[in-house]
Amino acid sequence: MVPPALHEGFCSPRGRTCCSQVGHVELLESWETQGNKLRCEQDLLLAKVPSRFHHLEEVAELDDIFREVYPLIRQYETENALADEHKVLEFRTPAELKEEVDVGLPEEGSVEKFVEGCRSSMKYSVRTSHPRFMNQLYAGSDPAGQVAELLSAVLNTTIHTYGAAPFFSVLERQVIEKLGRMLGFQEHVDGVFAPGGSYANMVALIVARNQHFPHVREHGWRSDDKPVIFTSSHAHYSVAKAAMITGMGSNQVVAVPTDEQGRMQPAALEEEIMRAKESGRKPFYVSCTAGTTVTGAFDPIDEICQICRRHEMWLHTDGAWGGAAIFSEEHRNLLRGVEGVDSFCLNPHKMLGVPMQCSVLILNNHEGRSRGATEEESLDLGQKSLQCGRKPDCLKLWLCWKRHGTRGFARRVDRAYTFSQKFAEMVRRDPRFYLLMDPISCNVCFFYLPPSLRQQLVDRNLNDLEKEEAQRQLKEFHARLGQVTQIIYRRMQKDGKMLINFSPLKDRDLPHFFRAVMIQQRVTEDDLVFILDHFEHLGKDL
Repeated sequence: MVPPALHEGFCSPRGRTCCSQVGHVELLESWETQGNKLRCEQDLLLAKVPSRFHHLEEVAELDDIFREVYPLIRQYETENALADEHKVLEFRTPAELKEEVDVGLPEEGSVEKFVEGCRSSMKYSVRTSHPRFMNQLYAGSDPAGQVAELLSAVLNTTIHTYGAAPFFSVLERQVIEKLGRMLGFQEHVDGVFAPGGSYANMVALIVARNQHFPHVREHGWRSDDKPVIFTSSHAHYSVAKAAMITGMGSNQVVAVPTDEQGRMQPAALEEEIMRAKESGRKPFYVSCTAGTTVTGAFDPIDEICQICRRHEMWLHTDGAWGGAAIFSEEHRNLLRGVEGVDSFCLNPHKMLGVPMQCSVLILNNHEGRSRGATEEESLDLGQKSLQCGRKPDCLKLWLCWKRHGTRGFARRVDRAYTFSQKFAEMVRRDPRFYLLMDPISCNVCFFYLPPSLRQQLVDRNLNDLEKEEAQRQLKEFHARLGQVTQIIYRRMQKDGKMLINFSPLKDRDLPHFFRAVMIQQRVTEDDLVFILDHFEHLGKDL
């Protein structure tokens, strides 16, 4: 029997039904039923080991927190589906947030304060699962991944050594091996999970540097090294950052011109490589992109791969955004030639819906390059990463994969591409908009044309003007559209009913335009109609 004092302390403070009374109370909620069953088990354990009372109190607190918070989470997710009734964002300025929410840290905490903090977090955060959130290269997260994130927190270990995380050490290798085979890597597959694509891209550069300039690991750069790397003018800024962090300097990054679709031009790349060699510099690394952040372009990996082989250079592919196409039979051709790259970065927290952060760097036939471990240390993954404490992010991808399978991921990718084409066609046919280009992947880029400029576009025939004058007027027209874009976005934030980001393309002399990212799994054609009409609502006076 449970000692009376301990029984009183365990059952009474939180106003629970005592375990001895469970049989006399009709429990209508399954959560309560399960909770009481667990508390009976806890009482039995407590009778055996009274010294574990405080640990069982933590378990009881977990019960209480879930009982309070899970209904809030469930309501939140349900509201996200009711797009007409709930906004993407309840916009507040920083001053307004501090006024409406108690953001201070208390001397004494409580469950009530904790729950209120949860409510505030959900109320004032952007609803990334809302069907009209198309602002970023991610959108919401998969329920299986959400549970995996929670499980990771409960287990609370670092994947630094096999001794601390044996199961996760095996999982990480298994997931990386599978991804490598899907990429077409035939021989040894290695790699590491990373906290984001920028980090993964940096590690790829470090590994390539260590291969081409092995002395740098211990002695640093020498004056005669003169390293230089190459990427496209539309590549992610993380490439230049990695060059800065690794001590080469961002000036040693050559931005290769792109074609009209935003893809790196192979001929221009080889010209830049030859020019660098002639000037006494040492080209050793090319970073191409599978899915650029603005236009979604895929560099021609197969052609770039041949160039890198001729010049004995490391080829990395930043597939953080578009790499998920490897799951789709219909769209994996965008990655033609990827089996020949040296390293590849993928962010499952983007198109695959795995909760952030989940990013992975995969190496092709470079055994041991990602670590400095001896054979005896090979069970430990710590030497592969710059981190010591590292979450087992592989668990989230592994459990989502278990839930949906390869085919489920493929359906998710195919749906995103399908809705991108649908939305692009709607934009193209609507005189209130100007589609900048046909979408290559899931980025739809366009200008909104307010009524005043819409009429000017109809009235003006640039073909009747001299080339120089036509270009001047077109540039002026684009500049005004760029101003409209920024005004509309500010209004969109305050209005909160949808959220779509904007970006310029400086090498095309294009000012800010809208970029809708069509990976939201809850989006419907009705949402797309609403979005186009709501642009008009926001800009009809411009």
